[in-house]
Amino acid sequence: MADGAASVVSTAGYDGDDRISALHDDLLCAIISRLSVTDAARTTTLGPRWRHLWHSTPLALDDADLHKSVRDAVVPRILADHPGPFRSVILAEVRFASLDHELAEWPSLLATKGIQILALVNKHIQSHHTSRRLPAEILRCVSLQRLLLGFWTFPVDLSRGADVIFPHLQRLNMIGNAMSDHDLEYLLAASPVLKIITLARNKLKHVHLRSQSLQCVVIGRSAVKEVAVMETPLLDRLILLEPSPSAVGSARLRIKIACAANLRVLGYLEPRAHKLQIGYEVIEPNIMASPRAVLPSVKILALKVNFGVFGEVNMLARFLRCFPNVDTLHIESLPHDPSIPGYELTGELQEYHAKFWQGVSPIKCLRSHVNRMVLHKYRGYQNEFEFLKFIAKDAPELQSLVLVPHEESFTLPDEMNEMIDRLGCPRFRAWTSKVLLVLTKVDIGFGVMTASDLTVEDPFRCSMHG
Repeated sequence: MADGAASVVSTAGYDGDDRISALHDDLLCAIISRLSVTDAARTTTLGPRWRHLWHSTPLALDDADLHKSVRDAVVPRILADHPGPFRSVILAEVRFASLDHELAEWPSLLATKGIQILALVNKHIQSHHTSRRLPAEILRCVSLQRLLLGFWTFPVDLSRGADVIFPHLQRLNMIGNAMSDHDLEYLLAASPVLKIITLARNKLKHVHLRSQSLQCVVIGRSAVKEVAVMETPLLDRLILLEPSPSAVGSARLRIKIACAANLRVLGYLEPRAHKLQIGYEVIEPNIMASPRAVLPSVKILALKVNFGVFGEVNMLARFLRCFPNVDTLHIESLPHDPSIPGYELTGELQEYHAKFWQGVSPIKCLRSHVNRMVLHKYRGYQNEFEFLKFIAKDAPELQSLVLVPHEESFTLPDEMNEMIDRLGCPRFRAWTSKVLLVLTKVDIGFGVMTASDLTVEDPFRCSMHG
């Protein structure tokens, strides 16, 4: 890039004049800001006109742009030599032990040079060793707008008076950190304009959400026992990614929603891994919930269900009753697994499933609101088909039903037609001809980036291909 830039400067114009160097400093700084840090620094060699410009351009450093052989030596030199401000610093490859040795004051430099975007990922952790302690100065970067911290141990007694405030922080990503429940609460309280938080694999037990600004919460795999939405008047979406293997059975993660008047997007809820509590009422399999145990603001709901486990099918119906105004419903069919308690695919149990759906009383969201439904990872099981028959009967407002296979299958449309023919119900065939769309390609993936993108109306729909 630097060689190319030098070539452009030396050959600009047919008369040999250096017209790029004649541009205003602001334009040249804008050009430099779009280069990698290596190429940006090299512009100082283009001539006297360029010599001061890199130092005048806000620093954008991504250590992945530096060659591995020189990375540990070059990163501290760049941080020390550049006067600031620091627009963006991403350190995910450098060895922090080396950085400490070469430039002990690097945390203070980040805190005092107006940094806006910061990512610190401590990948180089020796086995059987605890992660490095996060420098306290990082928590005093008052100019930060985005912060990602990965694989750190939080300072001791963070929640007992540490000087932490993020007045401009809008997005916080926390991955694999050793921190207490109180540390997280303290960070939330110190971030008055925080919009998005992502938590994954942190050593937390309870996530209590209190924030007047928070709009999106994404929680990935972790050992969290409880997620409590306490006071979040602006919360638009609560996204639950793959649960921890321990969050099954009696150790299920409790999802407690006490106050979230504007919660619009919720999922994936999983009966096998989650225990749902609305207000003071826990949704139980054999107890009829009160009419107050509802979240009327939710419009987009996503669930994961193993249709081979009757307990999960039963809870699916009970969960749906808690969301009376859902208009878009996503359900992912989990693979049948004989090792799961309650799993059985005998003909007798399949008949029991069919009778269950025949006897289920009307569900308000299906009867009055759901107009779009996507069944992800459809496998063609009879129990899935029984659910579709129930939907045909109980969802008169449905305009679109999309089946997305669990693996690429160009024969799935024909298989569905065979099942419909075997049913021998003209009304069901007429219904499927109006609303049913059977895809042949799989989901392209649903992850953190999609889930936390507030410009995406339906983050679950974005994972659909075809």
